[in-house]
Amino acid sequence: MSRNPFLTAILVILLATCAIFASAQEFPSRRITLIVPFPAGSATDSIARRLAADMGKISNVPVIVDNKPGADGNIAAMSVLRSDPDGYTVFVTTNSTQAANVNLFKTMPFDPKADFAPVSGLVKIPMMLTVRADFPAKNVAEYIALAKKSAKPLTFGTANQTGRGAGELLKERGGLSITNVPYRGSPQALTDLLGGHVDSLFSDPVTAAGLVQKGSVRVLAVTSAKRAPTMPDVPSLDESGFPGFELIAWVAAYVPAKTPKATVVKLNAMISSILNDPETASFLSATGATPFPTTPEQLASFADTDTKRWARIVEAAKMEKQ
Repeated sequence: MSRNPFLTAILVILLATCAIFASAQEFPSRRITLIVPFPAGSATDSIARRLAADMGKISNVPVIVDNKPGADGNIAAMSVLRSDPDGYTVFVTTNSTQAANVNLFKTMPFDPKADFAPVSGLVKIPMMLTVRADFPAKNVAEYIALAKKSAKPLTFGTANQTGRGAGELLKERGGLSITNVPYRGSPQALTDLLGGHVDSLFSDPVTAAGLVQKGSVRVLAVTSAKRAPTMPDVPSLDESGFPGFELIAWVAAYVPAKTPKATVVKLNAMISSILNDPETASFLSATGATPFPTTPEQLASFADTDTKRWARIVEAAKMEKQ
């Protein structure tokens, strides 16, 4: 019996469409991997592991965290883009890869806007200017004075682009001769801070919380516009002689751009329910992070605005591109 080529083509298209629809309807049906661009123990890693545990409970599938640090997040980003766009590989990343790097690298191996589909915001995190407990400066004014009179430039460690941006902006606005020492992650940077290998560190409150509570590390100021609720006695840089100073990090979830819309919607609903849970909100607040749930569209708009803000920061701080 002869077949009509046109009808056969239509049938193939319909079957393929049904298969894609069925796949999206069944999501998730197997293990989900969260790719993190920073090492274990970092703020992004801690948040991703909490997210993985909660996603596993909701979805009844295993959810694991895979750390791929290096190149300020670009290595992890490329790993995600090499995965199948099916929702089973999620990029839990920060403003480093999605807003800052495009302004800080001469060339980029990917386009953060075109190559990724936004899923949801996760948290916002202020940075902290920290020093060892025995460091001679007890506040920002003393830190500035020490930096200006020191024969050898003070050093500030950074583990991400937000920390680097905060340090370079402080350097420029304060007219300081301080030197950036980059690290692959906050845990290693904190180890060197305690060991005296760097004088100061722009750290996140999530990673440094234990050391701050023990008194091993002193916080001179936070980079948010206002004081952090978890550290009411610590001033902001804004009120420490640098009016208008504000630079915070944010963490969000992305997937490859060709991921089915229905799958993105399911992932967003899953994450939103987690972030809106009072227990999760309490956990995040205790670490100094603020829940940041968004729709995919809201995250896309926020990232666009932040990318432009980073362009202004790079220009103001006279940061050299890598």
